[in-house]
Amino acid sequence: MKTRFTLPFAIALAIAAPSVAHADSLGGQRCDNPGASQRANNGKFVCSPEGARSVWRRVETPATIPVIADALRGYSTFTSLLKLSGLDVTLAQTGPYTVFAPRNAAFNALPKATVAALQRPDNLAALRRILLHHVVAGSLKARALRTMTYQTLDSTTVSVVVKNGVRVDGAQVTVADVLATNGVIHGLSKVLIPTGVTIIP
Repeated sequence: MKTRFTLPFAIALAIAAPSVAHADSLGGQRCDNPGASQRANNGKFVCSPEGARSVWRRVETPATIPVIADALRGYSTFTSLLKLSGLDVTLAQTGPYTVFAPRNAAFNALPKATVAALQRPDNLAALRRILLHHVVAGSLKARALRTMTYQTLDSTTVSVVVKNGVRVDGAQVTVADVLATNGVIHGLSKVLIPTGVTIIP
């Protein structure tokens, strides 16, 4: 026995079913909640903050922390340093991790010679320590953070203050709760350099 659909039901079904074209067209469209994510036609999109506006960017699956960070506009320096240090492989593992990722503007605020020096092989150990200083074990959304000290993966600590937003060692969390399959990313306004790190000029 064949099932018959009335015309209005068939139209509604067609509208509800996502198409490839619709999924692709979502990329680049404006969104209102930076860090939010959604799925469309078996693809994942993240709301990427880009200056005064935010837009949907498609990400690969599985959407691990390095993949999500790479899809966010304004974090290219952070992601390139992750790859240079080899920590993109580490942060693609199960974790989970909480990453306080400095924006490009945060790296631009450092002396140019410092950023250039960190990209040299003789400063690889210093680079890895600095990047790991931005990572905490566990998946901590903004609402789970408390005013306290957290140990980072370089075996040092950062001080988090939750009051009128979230600050990490004085740096403002500018974008919160960008979710990945193995943790969460929070955008940060400043690069945190742990005590005792020596950068060879």
